[in-house]
Amino acid sequence: MVNKQEFLNSLNDVYCRLGITSHGVGVIAVRAIPKGLDPFKNCDPGGDLLEIPATDLEACSAPEEAKQLVRDFCALQGGIYFAPDYGIDAIDKSFYLNHSDEPNMVSLDHGETFLTARDIAAGEELTMNYDTYNEAAHFKRT
Repeated sequence: MVNKQEFLNSLNDVYCRLGITSHGVGVIAVRAIPKGLDPFKNCDPGGDLLEIPATDLEACSAPEEAKQLVRDFCALQGGIYFAPDYGIDAIDKSFYLNHSDEPNMVSLDHGETFLTARDIAAGEELTMNYDTYNEAAHFKRT
């Protein structure tokens, strides 16, 4: 379990969000992502809620794009955001990677983790070639 300051510090590791893409819903870089980075490393499906005063969120040094994710996805009541103690990246966005024959993400362990195959620009969709780790995906698409 992390405390409020650890949560605020974790916003510095936020690189992407879910968004509208040409595929429908996908993963979008909210800032530049260097090659070889796992933008999903903080995804975790369990934990408790932290009470983060809105004033603390606004005062922290995290990138504005990461703070916006807290505003967009965490409940706000009485000036307090209720945020997961495992960080804003707890929404496992890797499940929303769309297929591309020219992906910018790779998996070295059959889809357990993903790394950027090259530098990715802010606003760019993160994509994966399903055929490299999921045989069933190939048959669904054909």
